[in-house]
Amino acid sequence: MINFIERIKDYLTRKDCADMAICTWKSANEESYADFCKRMDAIGKGNLSILMDIYQMMRECTPPEALMLYNWLSDFINGKDVQHIANQQWAGKYTDVIAQCITNKRLWIGVNVKTGTVELLTSPKSELLMVHSGTPIEIWNRLPQETRSYLIGQLDVLMKNSKGCYLLSKLERNMVYQSLAYISRIIFLSHTVFVGEFMANLYDYVMEKKEILAYCMYYFVIFDHGLSRMAKLLDHLLNSGEVDNGDMILIKSCVALLVHKNIEMGTESKAGWEDTAEACNPEIWKEVMFALRKVKGRHGNKKVMQSLDDILIGDKERIKQGIRSFLEENTEDISLAYLQKSLAKAGRIKASTKYMAFHRAIEQFSQHHYGHDIPQKRYGEIKDMVLDLPQRGNSFVKAKRIIDRWTDHFIKNG
Repeated sequence: MINFIERIKDYLTRKDCADMAICTWKSANEESYADFCKRMDAIGKGNLSILMDIYQMMRECTPPEALMLYNWLSDFINGKDVQHIANQQWAGKYTDVIAQCITNKRLWIGVNVKTGTVELLTSPKSELLMVHSGTPIEIWNRLPQETRSYLIGQLDVLMKNSKGCYLLSKLERNMVYQSLAYISRIIFLSHTVFVGEFMANLYDYVMEKKEILAYCMYYFVIFDHGLSRMAKLLDHLLNSGEVDNGDMILIKSCVALLVHKNIEMGTESKAGWEDTAEACNPEIWKEVMFALRKVKGRHGNKKVMQSLDDILIGDKERIKQGIRSFLEENTEDISLAYLQKSLAKAGRIKASTKYMAFHRAIEQFSQHHYGHDIPQKRYGEIKDMVLDLPQRGNSFVKAKRIIDRWTDHFIKNG
């Protein structure tokens, strides 16, 4: 299997290529994506089959060392014999890194999601996924008060049923609570170091196996407001009246996580989340609003990713044949401005299409890179210009000749 992260080192280039590939796939597979969305909506009715399929795919992308750790934890929690791992490294090659981070509180673990590398650092770096350990007291105190109260209640029930724990003092009970929080932190650190390898496997899974489920998940989350739609599903479950206090805490924690990740990825705005929260249960509304207070929004214009099929109007195959002919005949970068103007005049492209969205679609379609500065500037100049009027300069004469010819072509062949 080809490691896609090694094939394309530049993360932004890789992401743009993946985004455009997914958009192109979705345009050609509307029925498959519609079926995926129906299965996602069915979660609210109790049909979890899509979640099981997603879980299985994620498991196949998980590094073997991580699976070994998770299987060991599962056996440990269920009271099975776990002695077989005693002489092994619980997190594979990353065990020593995690151990050093735990024993030296000044050290951070930095994970480069772009390359998959893991390193120990004395201070955080903005471009890396950074995590560090803490004392049991620090970890326990950072938990939300509602979560702490719930855990205390559940642990107290367990200790009352155990003769050895029944007579523990308040201080000793607090030490038990903190120790469990500390163990969970070790598990979290162990999980984090596998993120780079997991993402590399997932990219390979998408690009090499072309798994339909992976394509649907990608489009759903990145382009179709998937995480805010998941929050609405959680709200539906909350309103079903079949949740206890533990379920409530889990749902609210999930919603907070969805908000944070959604804003970080730039796939949803704060205003979008506020609109989502308005239609939800008051408990969900409070969780969303609190999360929005703590997260920074991403400013600037969101990069638009659309395939040619998304923006063309008419007989798309005939129009694309004409575009191929245009690109063979007109090889200069500036010609793309004339191509979009011709398509717009012929009514073969959506009027709302921004130049850069068109530019990316053409690059993906032609598998050729074009410089965007010059054609973007020229398109801005001629977008609303009436070229039938007398123009000064040979460049406008040339532009009018190209645009008139190809406008006529697309009118007749679209």
